[in-house]
Amino acid sequence: MSRLLAGVPVAPDRARGREWLARELAGPEYREAQGSWLARAWAWLQDWLSQVRVPGLGTSWTGVVVVVLLLAAVVAVVLLVGGPVRRSARQREPGAVFDAAPEPARAHFARADAAAAAGDWDLAVAERFRGLVRSLEERTLVDPRPGSTAGELAARAATSLPGCAEGLTRAARTFDDVRYGGRSAGAGTDGDLREVVRAVAATRPAVSA
Repeated sequence: MSRLLAGVPVAPDRARGREWLARELAGPEYREAQGSWLARAWAWLQDWLSQVRVPGLGTSWTGVVVVVLLLAAVVAVVLLVGGPVRRSARQREPGAVFDAAPEPARAHFARADAAAAAGDWDLAVAERFRGLVRSLEERTLVDPRPGSTAGELAARAATSLPGCAEGLTRAARTFDDVRYGGRSAGAGTDGDLREVVRAVAATRPAVSA
């Protein structure tokens, strides 16, 4: 906005005022919100500017004041709600657990341990859950199905390990929250996932009648 106002003529008319607003709202900081409330606000401002009658708009400082106040109001609203909008944009629907070629469970666990040692808890949690899933596939308790989500894998594993169903569901939710939901993991998050991994490894599958 400071760059815009630096080149402002002393007395803009209504057409120029609309041009300034359009140019300001075209900035990248506003684009995330343009599909909803900002688009409606911009339409309202355009309509208002087309009808407003300010004495001496083209020959006094009144026009500058009107446009500056409108721009300041738009920027203030964007700053107030921009944070939640950006956070919402970061939150995605849960996707696939794996986004690369298959690797052994031990490779995922090794990366998880290295990430934990470096304090990268988000990566540690993601890799530990992937290692858990690979270990279930290696035990033939879960069929490898490309594109499966954490929730789907946990549900399939729970049919063979009903005693671990709660832990598997919790682990899947943690993976989705960290990987796709924008949640930050910590040492406790990784520690809880380690417990689930140990419990699953120590549990024998249920025998079908």
